[in-house]
Amino acid sequence: MSRLIRLGLVAAGVLVSLAFTGSALASYAPSLTVTSSVNAPGKPTSLLLGHIQSAADDPTVKDTVYTPLGYGVNLSQPVGRKIGDASAELILRNGGNALVDVEGQVLADDPALHPNDPCAPGLHQAVWKLNLTVQGAALPTVYIYVDAITAGPEAAFASAKTQFCLLGPLGTPLGAQLLFAFFDVNGVFTTPSSTSDHVWHAIFTPFKPGQPVPDPAGTTEGQAVVPGRVGLTMKTKSLKHGVVIVSGRLLVDGQSFRGAIVELYKPGSSRRIGKARTNGRGNYSIRIKIKRKTRVLAQVLFLGDLQSCPAPPIPLPPPAVTGCRTATVSFFAAKIAIARKKK
Repeated sequence: MSRLIRLGLVAAGVLVSLAFTGSALASYAPSLTVTSSVNAPGKPTSLLLGHIQSAADDPTVKDTVYTPLGYGVNLSQPVGRKIGDASAELILRNGGNALVDVEGQVLADDPALHPNDPCAPGLHQAVWKLNLTVQGAALPTVYIYVDAITAGPEAAFASAKTQFCLLGPLGTPLGAQLLFAFFDVNGVFTTPSSTSDHVWHAIFTPFKPGQPVPDPAGTTEGQAVVPGRVGLTMKTKSLKHGVVIVSGRLLVDGQSFRGAIVELYKPGSSRRIGKARTNGRGNYSIRIKIKRKTRVLAQVLFLGDLQSCPAPPIPLPPPAVTGCRTATVSFFAAKIAIARKKK
């Protein structure tokens, strides 16, 4: 999933730039993104979870992410098991507002050590920890609390809940504040048996401006759509002098998908050898040159904003009144084919 994280970071940078330039005084409106590595129903999948906000937003103190109904959840990972990798971009409020990239690993921790954590009090089915450093200084450990949901009001719309808290610029080295972050979750989720779209919900709570205390009144919701069906086809046509045309079509929920970038790689290599954007019929065509028979990997990662929230918002307790303010759609697909040099 490391390449998927890098692609997600690039896409997030574009979305943050658009959000920042779109409003000189942006209100607090973070976004949730969810990308599944597997599109087939009822299959184990890795998930890429993302939090995106602009530099104009207030810093975030807490995220609560709800997994939709239908997903299978396995929280039996032993202490020390690697759950995934994390990458983020921070803005240093006490460092000239410089932007820095940080990376780390998400590891399973012992839930028995965290029953009184103020972020999410109580005993949880799983607790994960994330350690990051910025310019050589360790950031406070981020603990992630995960529970399968089988009873109570939340069971009406969610199969699992994930919670984590941040300190923000007043409690971190150089005033580090999160702009966006992605981390992949492996060996935990199974895709729903349904091929309909799946809507994830996230509840975001900011800090009060300039204060190290939460602002419940500013709590808002973001939604993320994982399409139920994503299909990428691929074929090759050999021409003279080692030229090969790689082409295919992208369908999302059975419809042609326009504007997604399809990239070509040699499997196992991070060097891109070609790319193209899908047209109105979802078609793409890429010309490459080879010296010998070559395996070629075509992949697409799309991450985009939606104009409106696709599902009713989760009822939030007072004083939160903002409801759902952001929505995204994201998907990933890949295909491998053999390119042959024409004799």
